[in-house]
Amino acid sequence: MADAEQGTHREFGERLLTDLIERSAELKGRLVAFGQSSRFDRWLTPLLLEAAGPERRLDEDEAIRIVDHFILRYCLPDGSAVVDRFVAGRKDLTAVDREMLLGWRDPVEGIFEIQRMERNAVVLLNLLDDLEYRTYSNVGRAAFRGVSKGDFLHTCLVPVHPAGGAWLVSGVMSSYPKSSATEIAQAALQLATS
Repeated sequence: MADAEQGTHREFGERLLTDLIERSAELKGRLVAFGQSSRFDRWLTPLLLEAAGPERRLDEDEAIRIVDHFILRYCLPDGSAVVDRFVAGRKDLTAVDREMLLGWRDPVEGIFEIQRMERNAVVLLNLLDDLEYRTYSNVGRAAFRGVSKGDFLHTCLVPVHPAGGAWLVSGVMSSYPKSSATEIAQAALQLATS
C-alpha cells in the first residue's frame, strides 16, 4: 500500500475509533440508567446494601464498581445480564451498537502497569494475564491525567468493538504510583487467586 493510501486508511481508522468511543459514552450512560431503573431494584439494592455493611456506608467508587459489575456481569434469574436485556429491548440500536454492547459482557478486570502513554490512549500491561491493552476513556484523555509510565491502575476494561483491539475503561479506575510496586504485586496475586 502506498504511503498516502496508508495514511488515509489510518486516518479513517482513527476517525472510526473516535466515533465508536464517543458513541460508547452515550450507550454506557443509557445502560447505567437502565440498570439503575426500578425494574432491577430487587437485585441491585441488596448488592449495594451488602457492600455498605452494617454502618450503611458505601463510598462512591465502590458503588460505581458494583453497578458496573451488575450491568455487565451479574446473572439475572433467567441467565441474562442487564446488558443483554438492554440490547434486546432497544430497537433503535445499530448492528455496531449491539456488537459493542454485547462485547462488554466479557470485561477484563485487573491490575495494570502503564507501559506507555500515547496521544489519546495508554498502553497497559495486565499483571494477571501478561497481555497488553491499548486503552481509551470515553471521557477523554483527562481520565489519565496524573498517571505516568510505570504507574499502576486497578480497573475494568471492555472492548471498544469486538474485533478492534482497542479497550475502554469501564467503571472506576484507581491509580497507584510505581513506588508501590511491591504492594501492587501482592494485590495482583490475591486477585489472581480469588
